[in-house]
Amino acid sequence: MTAPADPQLAALAALVGRVAQIMKAGDAPAVRSSAAASVDELRAVLARSAPPGAAPGFDVAQVGDALAAFAAWLRAPTPDREARAERAMFDLQATLGPQLGWDPDREDAARRAQYRREARAALDEIFPDKPKR
Repeated sequence: MTAPADPQLAALAALVGRVAQIMKAGDAPAVRSSAAASVDELRAVLARSAPPGAAPGFDVAQVGDALAAFAAWLRAPTPDREARAERAMFDLQATLGPQLGWDPDREDAARRAQYRREARAALDEIFPDKPKR
């Protein structure tokens, strides 16, 4: 993949990658705080790189609002903030289209397979002398 020619878009892409890497690191408060700071930085880059009306059907304010809700949830996770962030991201996805490479069915199947592996490992640990099927 080549880097975007526009330096602001390159910075935006780098920030998105950094947020994704931070979120893979775990669910500790420090991780959430770091991700929230990167999301705020992402919002600032987005505001500078795409003024209102720059792209038809692309509402920078809506993206900024969704990112603000996401950052608020990262900083202080509560059920209410999580619901607001999910709603904002759902609305954003409805407006902008689905995420590239995002497949909820595949992710659900992978999650179920992981649960089965963990359950099997726990049972094998509890009952080591039983024959395995």
